[in-house]
Amino acid sequence: MRKFLAIFILAITALAGCSNTTPASSGIQEASEEKVVVDPNIIEKAPKGCPQKTTLEARSKEAGTVAFTTQKSWFVYRSADWGTLYFTNYEKFDPQNPFAHDYDIQDVTVYFDLKTKDKSALKAGIWNYRNLSENNDLSWLNVSTKKLSGGVFDDKAKVELTYIGKDYVCGKVASKDANSSLNGEFIAQYVK
Repeated sequence: MRKFLAIFILAITALAGCSNTTPASSGIQEASEEKVVVDPNIIEKAPKGCPQKTTLEARSKEAGTVAFTTQKSWFVYRSADWGTLYFTNYEKFDPQNPFAHDYDIQDVTVYFDLKTKDKSALKAGIWNYRNLSENNDLSWLNVSTKKLSGGVFDDKAKVELTYIGKDYVCGKVASKDANSSLNGEFIAQYVK
């Protein structure tokens, strides 16, 4: 009986020890506890024809080099044939009242109008700077700071709209003169 009891206790001890061991890997990884950080400047489900984020940069003697973000990019609808794009590097911009801001020394705003001469609705296409023979009208590009509101005067400057919707307006800007430049893509929030 002692022999039986000793074997029984040994068997129970062995089974108890097995319950604390790690089972063999099944090849399935368990879910990680890591939190995913989402960049608020990236639009995960951007419409076709739009970048996922604004990459527009402005450079000028007064502004320095300024990179704009998606959160601070707006298209303000004026009428079917006219809209203004605004890009800022500061928080308190009101697209309904864009010139109400009191500039601090580091604040920069880029803005320009896109229009059609025949009053047709804006649509995807190219706006060449001051090209009088085309229907798409881009008559100025502006970089504003506390000290100066200056244009980018480049006869080869162009804005290309790749998407226009009631959610976003998207495109590209390329412009450079001796004193300043605008270059990059944008996905701007639509504001009516």
